[in-house]
Amino acid sequence: MNEQTRPLPAGPEKKKRHSIPVVLLLALVFIFAGQLLGELPTGLIRRLFPNMEGSTAFLLDYLSFIGIHILVLVYCVLFEKDIYRSFLHARQGGSVGNTGKNFALGLLIGFGMNAFCVLLAWLHGDLHFYAGRFRVLYMLTALVCVCIQSGAEELITRGYMMGALRKRYPVWVAIAVNALFFAVVHLASPGITVLSFLNIVIVAVALSLVMYYFGSIWLCIAVHTAWNYTQNLIFGLPNSGIVSEGSFLHLDAARDSLFYNATFGIEGSLTAVIVLTVFAVCVVLYAKKKGIRPQ
Repeated sequence: MNEQTRPLPAGPEKKKRHSIPVVLLLALVFIFAGQLLGELPTGLIRRLFPNMEGSTAFLLDYLSFIGIHILVLVYCVLFEKDIYRSFLHARQGGSVGNTGKNFALGLLIGFGMNAFCVLLAWLHGDLHFYAGRFRVLYMLTALVCVCIQSGAEELITRGYMMGALRKRYPVWVAIAVNALFFAVVHLASPGITVLSFLNIVIVAVALSLVMYYFGSIWLCIAVHTAWNYTQNLIFGLPNSGIVSEGSFLHLDAARDSLFYNATFGIEGSLTAVIVLTVFAVCVVLYAKKKGIRPQ
């Protein structure tokens, strides 16, 4: 077995830093201190270019999450080297590990799930779009920025939290804690509802299962990135309640239904509950069918 993809050992020594309170505290530190760190370069850019377009300023919000990457990586290099190794390129064989193939697959899955949800809402008559400018350079830059934001959330939850908690607790505890934490930190999102909160929990569990079976944080990051990018930058729909000004398509009109929530978007729909649940089930069934052992 490749050293880089070796399962994280439970170990007889249950260190205090792997207890739930400490892991939760460190996760909060990564979020708040990381965003403060990330605001240093992005804040400077805002000062230097005070009249920048709203769409460009929007990308800086995503880019500021780079500070979280820095803090999580530095902490793991110093204190959790096995977790840090789980972030690197590694291949055990087949579908397992951090590979370019898995990253590309994740982008396809995230795009497919979100686009399917949008299609159903559009066919139901809940969404009406008009096309804006498709700026290739802007859209590519936006993809990188969204990947930074989504990657920061995945490094904290499915990367650091799940890896650290598995050293002390059963895997279901690690999944439950990181999924609930992920959902709770989204409570501040504009227009969040009970249904959207449930969706956030479900996708967190699904991505935790991806990490458990496939040991690929890259796959988790790619699914998360493509989901956010598709709804926010391609279709111009709310992402956690926030709408992009630089999307390719823009909403002309929208209405509430089981397929769409006019305030929170696709993530507030029953469709998303079903699609994300099916995704979680498919992860488990595929792993079982292929005989993939938990990582």
